[in-house]
Amino acid sequence: MPSDGRRERAERVDERDTMFARMTRKPGTPQYEEYYSRRSDLKFVDDRLSRMIPLMQPGSLYYDPEVCGEADRYFEEIRDIRIDHGLVDRLKAVVLGAPNLTQGIGRILLDLGAVAVGCTALDELFVYTHKGRFDEDYGKPIALDLPSVVVFLVEMDFHAMQEAPRAETLRESARQYRRAAAAALAAAATLEACGHRAKAHYDAHYDVILPPLAVAAGLGEMGRNNILIANRYGSRVRIGAVTTDAPVTHDRAVSLGANAFCLICRKCADNCPSRALSLAGREFIRGVQKWPTDVERCYQYWRRAGTDCGICMAVCPFSHPDTRLHNAVRWVVRRTSRFNRALLFLDDLVYGRDWQPGKMPKRANAQPSMQVKGG
Repeated sequence: MPSDGRRERAERVDERDTMFARMTRKPGTPQYEEYYSRRSDLKFVDDRLSRMIPLMQPGSLYYDPEVCGEADRYFEEIRDIRIDHGLVDRLKAVVLGAPNLTQGIGRILLDLGAVAVGCTALDELFVYTHKGRFDEDYGKPIALDLPSVVVFLVEMDFHAMQEAPRAETLRESARQYRRAAAAALAAAATLEACGHRAKAHYDAHYDVILPPLAVAAGLGEMGRNNILIANRYGSRVRIGAVTTDAPVTHDRAVSLGANAFCLICRKCADNCPSRALSLAGREFIRGVQKWPTDVERCYQYWRRAGTDCGICMAVCPFSHPDTRLHNAVRWVVRRTSRFNRALLFLDDLVYGRDWQPGKMPKRANAQPSMQVKGG
């Protein structure tokens, strides 16, 4: 078996099979008929989910007209982002003035709101096979001939995440999706202005699967919640990326000790209201070793709540604030698993084992530290 935990028969993912793509299919359309003629096994559950109250709409458990309205505006703004030529000129000057291109692109992404940046080779395994999110390009084969990907993280506010699964968490999620989209589009435009080919990947506009690429770029590990666990921020991040032919320096995957800690922690799975997360060990799924998630159960709770939940992100011990104390604990976990059970006991003692929205004390976040991999 290859050392990266991958079996020889690894399979690429068709975006049409993702939960969000399935929920955009409308009965009576050619796309709906085509998809469920192939995937009749999903038709019953998808039709049932589609009949539930949509996200951010009245009647759901945590609907708040003001907060949900603001979140919806953030998502609408993503569709309308236009990059100003003046901004591109300024960012281009930063890139050209840096010691090398890798550092330059990292600097502009930090300037645009990222907290960590890394680069890696674009593994075809993590490129979708076909487009599936929108009817206009449904079923279009995806072939990216760009060899590298610049991956970056934006931080989700700690206190907003403490409100999960309330609407405040959804609003913060939308805000950071918008930040990541604007940063990806600006970075891609800057690379093109520097003479390179580049393509931005952001909310609803992904040709690539970002979490495993973030892992390959040295930005974290995949957790039991099937979400990236990033150094200093845990699961409180959103990911953006730019694929490019620019000669960036590739980074290496890192170990944060998350895999060993997740084996004994299980807080995300224990507190998942839909019981969508596994309490067992990792499995091989499409040739990649990971913890499984029952996406239909997860999404069903989203529709009931009217939000994107976020409990598994907020309850994760790695998601505590970026402070000296918490970073010292992260330092220990990263270097040895010997004290994991004791540290988990202390985490349960201080923060509790069972999730309660808004339970954490209101205290200011530390000023976020930022990292650029490579260069």
